[in-house]
Amino acid sequence: MNTFWHLEKEDFFKGIDDVKRVFLENSHRQELAKNETVFLEGDAGDSCFYIESGLVRIFGSAGFGKEMTFSLRMRGEFFGLSEVLNSSPRKAGAQTASASVLYSIGQQAFEGMLREHYPLARRVITLLGRRLRYMGDMVRRQNNDVANRLASLLISLAYDTLRTTEEWDKPCEIPLNIPQEQLASMVGSTQPTVSATLQRFRTDGLIVGNGRRLVLLNPIEMIYRLDHNLL
Repeated sequence: MNTFWHLEKEDFFKGIDDVKRVFLENSHRQELAKNETVFLEGDAGDSCFYIESGLVRIFGSAGFGKEMTFSLRMRGEFFGLSEVLNSSPRKAGAQTASASVLYSIGQQAFEGMLREHYPLARRVITLLGRRLRYMGDMVRRQNNDVANRLASLLISLAYDTLRTTEEWDKPCEIPLNIPQEQLASMVGSTQPTVSATLQRFRTDGLIVGNGRRLVLLNPIEMIYRLDHNLL
């Protein structure tokens, strides 16, 4: 499971409920519909966000007028941290991928919390360290072929469901409705290539399709093939 070390995550505030209470008291609650813009690349990085519910897409320019999705932030996660800490413009954009409830906090209030609550500061440092390591892994993974990158992404998308069960050898539906164009963006490929790769996974008995929904027939088998370069 070392391939997916970055998915072993819990709610950011787990175990520090008193800090969460202070954070919520000093933040602004936002209810956003699907596909609403949270911020754009180049905007002032003057706040960070905690996801109470929903899904947020972090994206940027991939050249030639195209966008690339860098990551998906899920319930219980923070995003927009590095720009707040560095007082720098946004390095990427953020958009809701589903109806979402976010809590945003301004730079001054957040920095005050970091000074007053050591557990929060330690949690932020740990989170940023994990994300830096993950970005390094992502750069190295770009040398793999599309099948490996796509399989890794599918497991990542299904992980929030998989971590609630021990039956990793049973079918698991990916709980997100993501078009192939966005899957292609997330793995740095094209829609036709992703479509052909998904068809190969179907032929190999790794997935079945249900409209835009995908079902992993045997997640542990996909992980085994991924770890042993058998895709």
